[in-house]
Amino acid sequence: MHVAYIAMNTVKKTITFLLLIPFLCIFSCRKNSGPSWDTQILAPLIKTSLSIGNLITNTNSVTNPDSSVTLVFHDSLYSLNIDSLFKIRDTTLADIYPGIPGLPLSPGGSIIPGGGTPSQTTYNLGSVNLTKAIVQTGFVKFKVISTLPRVTDYTYAVQSATYNGNQLAINIQVPATTGSIKRQERDTILPLSGYTVDFTGLSHNGYNTLVTVLNGILDPSAPAYTLTSNDSVIITAQFYGIVPEYGQGYFGKTQKTIGPTQLSFPLFSGIKAGSLKLKDANVTFTLENGFGVDARVYINSLTAINTRPGGINVPLNASIINNAININGATATINPSAPVIPSVQTFSLTSSNSNIVNWIDNLPTAINYQLQLSTNPLGWTGNSNFAYYGYGIKAYLDVSVPLNLATNNLTLEDTVPVNFASSGQAQQIKSGTFTLYASNLFPFSAGMQIYLLDNNKNVADSILIPVQTIAAGIPNSYGL
Repeated sequence: MHVAYIAMNTVKKTITFLLLIPFLCIFSCRKNSGPSWDTQILAPLIKTSLSIGNLITNTNSVTNPDSSVTLVFHDSLYSLNIDSLFKIRDTTLADIYPGIPGLPLSPGGSIIPGGGTPSQTTYNLGSVNLTKAIVQTGFVKFKVISTLPRVTDYTYAVQSATYNGNQLAINIQVPATTGSIKRQERDTILPLSGYTVDFTGLSHNGYNTLVTVLNGILDPSAPAYTLTSNDSVIITAQFYGIVPEYGQGYFGKTQKTIGPTQLSFPLFSGIKAGSLKLKDANVTFTLENGFGVDARVYINSLTAINTRPGGINVPLNASIINNAININGATATINPSAPVIPSVQTFSLTSSNSNIVNWIDNLPTAINYQLQLSTNPLGWTGNSNFAYYGYGIKAYLDVSVPLNLATNNLTLEDTVPVNFASSGQAQQIKSGTFTLYASNLFPFSAGMQIYLLDNNKNVADSILIPVQTIAAGIPNSYGL
């Protein structure tokens, strides 16, 4: 026996459809002995429900204290992250130190001319003038290739990078070449997570500049050696995969165009056809700036897209469309767990300042939008920019729609599997009658139709001809 219900529910009102079919069952005892008979059994065939859950999802609804329902939607239209302001690109620093024929090296003597002297390396970061950064993730790979027939020791340090007060330093010892081994190669990789990097250079008034120290010596335990023309040392320092946790400096003027692009709008995903006439809708557009950077936003378009058959597109008409929205930079705090107080601007869209009710009445399945975003629109103002990972510039919509509405030809649907052949005596069914039982506690009438679908979910036939109408429910003395 298979059971299925079809129902429509609100918080307080229910339409329930129950279809039942009599099964003609034949029971037999021993062959050629005892009586045989036919019997009719009334059994539920399908049972399902069409409820408010077919109109909305639980994640998009809020039940109020008075048991009324409000539809809610919150989603980000766009988010600009720290790596959109500046990037520390993968960089490889390479040097070749050819041997100077006849140069004697004593144990502990320097192989590299000027070894141990601080030098500067400047990154190309475009229009960004970076003065300080804290690394979230990243690595430096230090590699040495030597042809010397002596053990040699190398040190690479970034004086301007520290972790817990300790300077970034890497040490490598390279074995001597011998016999058929004409070159020796050693490398090591150091994680950079948590390192604070000063990019102001030796004079501490620059930007994008590292202070590094490189030295290579003949190992103190190695015998003295005189360099030949065949001797060389190749040293590389590769910085890669660097993602900043924090950045400070001037991030330049950036301009970005976002879209046109679409965002799914699931509030009315269960509605297959028809229309609503909303009494009210509360919609806010919010800009949140978590960067220490002034910004300007243009919303070129914000359109409600209805992709259902016969659906239309309704552009938003409001003051936020095609007008510059300026938003100040965030404020830094001294609280490590909440280092930023974002700057926020909120715009309320109402029936008096926009067409937002008609925009929502369109029952959008998606939102199409295009934005233009610029940072530091006024250029350098003398204030240092800053940015933290996890904070950024966000634009998002909040929609709240009380379910106080009128409907016109609103259509909901549900699909229920029915397998007649699953009964062991299905072939013995002689005839049957579909009987529909329905009760309606909605305050409006509803028409019901049942379709049979094939394996590809194409409509093969309908059962109710004509469509059956169920009268509206009558509220009790409490209005329920």
